[in-house]
Amino acid sequence: MALSSNCWKYLVLTFNVLFAMSAVVLFGVSGFLLYRLFVYRHFIGVSVQYPVILLLMIAIITCSIAWIGWRTAKSMHQIHVILAGILITVVVIIEFSCFVWAMVVWDNIEIDIKTTMTSYFMLTGENKETNSDSVRWDRLHVKFECCGVSGPNDYSSTGHVPFSCCGQGPLDSIQKPYTSDCSKLYQRGCGNLLHDYAKSQLLMVALTALIASMLQSTGIFCTFFLAQAIKEKRRASVRHSTILREAPFSAPDDSLLAPTAPAPTLPKY
Repeated sequence: MALSSNCWKYLVLTFNVLFAMSAVVLFGVSGFLLYRLFVYRHFIGVSVQYPVILLLMIAIITCSIAWIGWRTAKSMHQIHVILAGILITVVVIIEFSCFVWAMVVWDNIEIDIKTTMTSYFMLTGENKETNSDSVRWDRLHVKFECCGVSGPNDYSSTGHVPFSCCGQGPLDSIQKPYTSDCSKLYQRGCGNLLHDYAKSQLLMVALTALIASMLQSTGIFCTFFLAQAIKEKRRASVRHSTILREAPFSAPDDSLLAPTAPAPTLPKY
């Protein structure tokens, strides 16, 4: 048995509540992932952050669309409900596009990161007076327990290796003084480690976008089924009104023509 328009109405209202809640969760997750990529933007490049930035923006827009869907479901206007369904469809398509985009970046990130890190490493070596760039490299060395892009040999041209390559560098905004004792250098480079880190974050972005698009796509069906139920209800109402309007003229009342007394009979002879 088909669901009534009121049943679809309450289903759509429930979906819009869950739609708004998913937008809040999506905003928090995408914001967290954006932060984890943003802190290493100098090493991995800005283009890696674009998919998660788009996902964060669509999470903000989703809250407004959920409010529109709630109002249209309560109004029970077919054209408004259809427009709300189209907006939900656009959101789902963009979220799925974020998934595809993140996977494309994930597949090509190795070359981009190594190119960006090499360029930034050379820039840091040229701008020796810029202390902020050196501090970023120090924090990267200490965080990942690595040295340079490919290893400590990257610093052979400078004549000295920073003490952060043996874990002795600034760990926070207050720069700690370097010590002259460095017994063991980190032999692995930061390029591969940062590449693995960025790939894991992009994979989380892709999975978040995919899950959001799959869950929110259920609202498309509920919304358009509600529009169809409203259409059927309006057709039934029109048919009922037509029947009531045409009922008095549909057939004459023959009972008025029936004789009230028996017809006279001829005399018998």
